[in-house]
Amino acid sequence: MWETREVSIKSLKTVLKVEADIIFEGFELIERISDLLDNLLNPTSFSRVANLVLVKGSNLCQGIFCLVIEGLGQEAGALLRPTIESIELLCYIEKRPDRVEQILSDKKPSVGEIAKEIEGHFHDLRKHLNTHASHLSISFEAMNHLIDFEKEQFVVKKKQGYSEKSLKANLRSLFSMLFFLCYEGTLCLNNCGELSDDIAIAIDNWKLKGGSVFR
Repeated sequence: MWETREVSIKSLKTVLKVEADIIFEGFELIERISDLLDNLLNPTSFSRVANLVLVKGSNLCQGIFCLVIEGLGQEAGALLRPTIESIELLCYIEKRPDRVEQILSDKKPSVGEIAKEIEGHFHDLRKHLNTHASHLSISFEAMNHLIDFEKEQFVVKKKQGYSEKSLKANLRSLFSMLFFLCYEGTLCLNNCGELSDDIAIAIDNWKLKGGSVFR
């Protein structure tokens, strides 16, 4: 059952080590942002909600990572939509911190309304996920990875094998999500008056490295 994971982990230590290091650094940067939000001298409802949403997004990304090293990249799409929602919610409250009260009183707008308000860039991706990943679908896009096309007759693959190409592509997508979380997290830090040059420079350098590796 763990064969694909074991091969993936071996690859992350060898042929995909550079890519893996970029992903791990992204998680570490989010943890640094969270620590800064935790240790504010004067924490507010905004800083606490922003921290919670940031870490939730990071946990979702960790779930995506765990699935892709199992060869379950398509199934990981089910976690991608709430990850996007985390990013967009951070943007929503960062633009107007008073909106935190909507969240605390359980009166926040719908996901679609939030995306429209912030002029989000994930509309097409969300539409694709709704059709093929967020809900059970037997569309070709949702199910083709389960079919063994090397066989003459219809045969369903019982296990998803390792693919370096697929793993790298999925890590590229994960890097994008981690970057958006870091970006929105730094904006929230800035709203709290705690965005230091150190963390800003670290994220910029990480972005440049990741952009080079995953281009």
